[in-house]
Amino acid sequence: MRRASSLALGLGALLVLPVVAWLAGAEPETLPLRLVVGAAAALESVGWVLWPQLLVAVGVVGLALERLLRGLAGTPAVPTPGWLEPAIESALLLGMLGTVSGMVSGFAGLRADELAPAPLLQALGRALRSSLVGFSIALVGVWARSPATETA
Repeated sequence: MRRASSLALGLGALLVLPVVAWLAGAEPETLPLRLVVGAAAALESVGWVLWPQLLVAVGVVGLALERLLRGLAGTPAVPTPGWLEPAIESALLLGMLGTVSGMVSGFAGLRADELAPAPLLQALGRALRSSLVGFSIALVGVWARSPATETA
């Protein structure tokens, strides 16, 4: 079971290879700056829940990739790991938490006479992207736990 979890995490970590390849095209001295700027843009786009969501996504997507590859190869899939259900639920809850947090920060400290549509729409869009990420992770997790992915 530990070997299967390591394989799933390893496959999930492969998702970052295209990003690393793109970043490697940069001048070596600008690579750290590009990493920081990219992380800040992602954080601004989704919110603080992006980081725990990414951790959950690596495991869930890694497991889904492992099951897909095993199915294509005709080898039996490993049993569904015990961490998958909490990971799916965590992805959903982190998405909702990010949405609520984003909505609170969008409206916090505003008076009725200060309400302007553009900043509020940007804050609500950022808040809803958090739910989109969480639901996407959970959807992949639901597919990965499907009995159809356990048979070869």
